[in-house]
Amino acid sequence: MPTKITASFFATTACKAYKEDRESGRVIWNLTVPVCQVPKDLPLDPNARLANEKRRTVKSMIDTLAKKPEEFIFYNNGILIVADSIHVKGHGTGGGFDVELLLVSPDEEQEEKFIGNGIVNGGHTYTAIMKARENYDKLQSRRSKPKLNSETGKADFSELENASIQISVLVNISQEEISNISRYRNTSESVEEFSLKNLAGEWDIIEKNLPPECKPYVAFRDGEDKPYDVTDLVRRLACINNKVYPWRSGLDGSTKHPSATFTAYGTLIKNWKKDDFTEIVPLLNDVLYLEECLRSEYDRQKGLSKLNGVEKKTYRFITGKEFNHTLPLPFVFPILAAFRVFIKDGQWEKPVKQLWDEMGNTLLNNLLTAYRNEGRGNPAFFGRSASTWSN
Repeated sequence: MPTKITASFFATTACKAYKEDRESGRVIWNLTVPVCQVPKDLPLDPNARLANEKRRTVKSMIDTLAKKPEEFIFYNNGILIVADSIHVKGHGTGGGFDVELLLVSPDEEQEEKFIGNGIVNGGHTYTAIMKARENYDKLQSRRSKPKLNSETGKADFSELENASIQISVLVNISQEEISNISRYRNTSESVEEFSLKNLAGEWDIIEKNLPPECKPYVAFRDGEDKPYDVTDLVRRLACINNKVYPWRSGLDGSTKHPSATFTAYGTLIKNWKKDDFTEIVPLLNDVLYLEECLRSEYDRQKGLSKLNGVEKKTYRFITGKEFNHTLPLPFVFPILAAFRVFIKDGQWEKPVKQLWDEMGNTLLNNLLTAYRNEGRGNPAFFGRSASTWSN
């Protein structure tokens, strides 16, 4: 069952900015809220990306809150919240409003995809505010005289109570609409395409088939501090995808190579269609196994680090396994792509271990020979060359 969260706070102004005519129609409330009144622990579930306080924009907002808090409301785009319901009560002659939001947040054990309520845009603003509030609270608790800022002549964050933020609250929004709202509202700073697709549930089949040992290393939305993201998995799955890149196509039997996995993987992610990968995703563990075998064999090659583009540097793979060399991807992807000739209707014609034992070394040696003869010592040129993939 979903978790219900109540968030109560004070607003200096509040107005119902929009309401649809139909019964139970969508509603927009606009609120002006003192920064020190913004509720803590608001969920970010509907946001396309996780907030990252290390971003330059967040640091800039924190600096404004520290030195020019009264300007913050003019400099900032505000926060957008999707709520299950809102209750606004005026103070009358005293001015201001008491606001109560009901937010529905998904449980970890929920089986169906459920985005939930919370901050749909402005997660970085919220992160900056919470960081400023933390510094303000520390300042208020100190007994000694705080250090003054040489520029302002005042202690940083000492006047945070002068800062306000515009908060818009959307009510009666369906789950289907939330992902679209997040997509179109998150435009002030680019959101990674893979993160938006995650919000729309596009990666659920990959998450389902991702080996447990890979999960600590793979991010599915922007802001997760992990060395890989789902893009890296899609690129490898595309290498063995005969539906998208058939090794024999057309009347002339020509082959469509997955060179886009190296040269245009942004387009690969943008054009992702789940139906095109349904048969291939269950082979994810196999393609990762093949790459582990490939990287292990590279480590056994003499003089490998003398090749341009190869570094004698520890490399931690998606599975967590470490190798002695960091390789350019054109040393990897064309070999993975070669194995797709042994896939039919989402099944290997032989056990994948047997395929590697029979073909792996030959493919690797062929690629290295081609690189020495045709690569011009340039991995980028080698990866773009049609002959690399054909060989």
